[in-house]
Amino acid sequence: MPCHVPATSVSCRRRTHYQKRPPAPLAQLDLSKPGEAWAEDYLRRACSGRSPMWRLLDLRRDESSLRVAVRWMKCDDQGPFSVVTLSLVEMALHWNYFDSETAARKALADTPAKKSAEASTTLGSRRNRTKQRPSR
Repeated sequence: MPCHVPATSVSCRRRTHYQKRPPAPLAQLDLSKPGEAWAEDYLRRACSGRSPMWRLLDLRRDESSLRVAVRWMKCDDQGPFSVVTLSLVEMALHWNYFDSETAARKALADTPAKKSAEASTTLGSRRNRTKQRPSR
């Protein structure tokens, strides 16, 4: 019968597993704040459990919101991918549908500051094109 002698050192297969650094967090939340605690709880419930609503693809944190790219696990006529914005100051969320994962990730990468700057530029150009009523 072979005699089993315990190893004196860790095998190379286990050693590489422990030497890897853990992944950096994508977003940090302060769970003492009610809005941030609500967003974390909602995201955890939506993406886990026996029948999750979403599969999490990527996430970003802005100053007052948590933006998440997700894939709907059960989808109807709309696209199966969305960018969901969870408010960190109140219990609110909204989403936009996308047809592909690539489009959803690209929309997530666009910062809201860029979008608001583009919207204000568009609004300003519309103001310049409007006709002013003659004063009486």
